[in-house]
Amino acid sequence: MTRQAYAPAAVLNRSAGLARPSAYAWYVATLLSAAHLVSFIDRFVMGLLVQPMRASLGLTDGQIGLLQGVAFALLYAVAGIPLGRLADIGARRVLIACGMVVWSIATAACAFAGSFWSLFGARLLVGVGEAALVPAAMSILAAYFTRRHLGRALSLFTTGAALGKTTALIGGAALLGLFLRHSLTIATYALLPWQSVFLVASLLGLFLVPFILTIVEPARAPRTSFDGARLRDALDHIARHAAPFALHTIAACSAILLVQSFGAWSPAYFARVRGYSVVDAGYLVGFITLVTGPAGGLSGGWAVDRLARAGVREAALVVILSGLVIAVPSVLLLVVLPNGILPLIAFALLMFAVSATAGPCLAGLAAITPMLHRGAVTSVYMCVMTFVSVGLGPLLVGVASDHLAKSGGSLGVALAGVTVLVSLIGIAAAIAGRAPVRRLAAVVETQADAGPTSVILPASKEM
Repeated sequence: MTRQAYAPAAVLNRSAGLARPSAYAWYVATLLSAAHLVSFIDRFVMGLLVQPMRASLGLTDGQIGLLQGVAFALLYAVAGIPLGRLADIGARRVLIACGMVVWSIATAACAFAGSFWSLFGARLLVGVGEAALVPAAMSILAAYFTRRHLGRALSLFTTGAALGKTTALIGGAALLGLFLRHSLTIATYALLPWQSVFLVASLLGLFLVPFILTIVEPARAPRTSFDGARLRDALDHIARHAAPFALHTIAACSAILLVQSFGAWSPAYFARVRGYSVVDAGYLVGFITLVTGPAGGLSGGWAVDRLARAGVREAALVVILSGLVIAVPSVLLLVVLPNGILPLIAFALLMFAVSATAGPCLAGLAAITPMLHRGAVTSVYMCVMTFVSVGLGPLLVGVASDHLAKSGGSLGVALAGVTVLVSLIGIAAAIAGRAPVRRLAAVVETQADAGPTSVILPASKEM
């Protein structure tokens, strides 16, 4: 069975960069954002459940860090490159749908885990499934939107992730409270409250799969010597421009490491250090990120587009730099201020700042990458990002917390120490990267502008 693939206006008039995205393009962007939302529910719901899982299974903070970081990131990163290749040549909607089925089933498997290693195996499979989403979604969005509108489209996509974390916290807290009062039993097996939350969370992705399959595949532009989609061509492009790619990636990894670390440990911090119940901590962190996540994400996209219209080609790097600068005093205030409204304001500012960097991390990559390399380059970028940020972020905080606990330190001190160190590394990379990123973005833009402005692309047939 085949489907007709259509060439969106963004592809037909890309050099002019003036075509307004259609209503259908925004529908596709919204649907992909919803998929991102569900993926982050299944990824981050474990952060809410740290305390009951720790008590039930006798886990250390280091093991919790492994489950939230390395276990998820290991196969996510390894599978990302071949799945990115499939995003460049295959049916992207089918790739996303298959990934959703895998990660949903794996999340359900977490509900029946009885040990650290069974949880570790289930988290490995969650990572495999979610590895399909970002390269395929970015490839679709880059085809439906011109570069002048891509920043907002990608920020909508990453805002789905922010809302997913919020939903994991608020919805998960509500479910946890419910299952603390009324246990869930399947056949004769009585689930613990934290296990029941995992099981319910797994159903959302399966519900969304049929809607993902309705996306019309956009046609791919004709291949040229500059924009071939082969992985080796993408790697050659990265190697020829090592400095801008390396510096952008270091800055972006620093920002996303903070996003991942606070997503993994914020509920545990407010429950363990600030004295809230697990359910109340979930509501508190959830409602704060409900406001600051989308506000930060959309503000970051708006800032990138505004700076780009003003001729700042390294606009994404400027926004990442700003977010990292704000993060340092925010986390210090969060840790040192006594209980009350002020540490909550500091936490909200911190969440706003790091959320604003998520969209620019992808938009900045798109600005220095030719269009038909984007799926492959994104897969390489996500491989590095996953190992460094997703894998190491929660683990660094967990190991630091275990170490500090021996000398009377706390989880809050571990969070602050990791945040300051990582932010300073990212700030240095962003400052050093502005000039080389600006030069490469100009080259990529010139190559795109040299293409035809009104070519009717042939329809492609995809399974």
